[in-house]
Amino acid sequence: MKRTTAHRLLATAAIAFLLVVTACSRSEEGAQPAIAETVTSHGTVEVSWAEDFPSALERARLEGKPVLVNFYAEWCVWCKRLESTTLRDDEVKTLLRDQVIPLSLDVDGDGRELSNQYRVDGLPTILVLDGNGREIGRIPGYMPPTGFLEQVEGFLQQG
Repeated sequence: MKRTTAHRLLATAAIAFLLVVTACSRSEEGAQPAIAETVTSHGTVEVSWAEDFPSALERARLEGKPVLVNFYAEWCVWCKRLESTTLRDDEVKTLLRDQVIPLSLDVDGDGRELSNQYRVDGLPTILVLDGNGREIGRIPGYMPPTGFLEQVEGFLQQG
């Protein structure tokens, strides 16, 4: 009898632990849709990232493209995952090169003020802005290449 009670307690503790780990690993409120992590080859497409927000907006107005801002921090594990998978995917890099003005800002450095202005609550956060700095769309948290492409292409159709 004691052994059965101990097994039940152990099983309950294991389930509670898994629920806590799952809840803590989410970058935003609510469940993220499950998206297959498909990555195309890396390294064949080059992307020219803007140096700062004002120059990105200027390029956006001149080229008639929106700005895609990647808010990140050096300590953010999911930011590093976004950089190593999604932003290095050739299809994503083609979109970044051809359809938007890409800008990457560290929220602990040059991007602190802008992240506050746009109410960036979690990392990583991707914003798509028009040439006047108005938000077109937002991706809160990590997203693999396939879902990232779908989201950004949807924002581009809206803008």
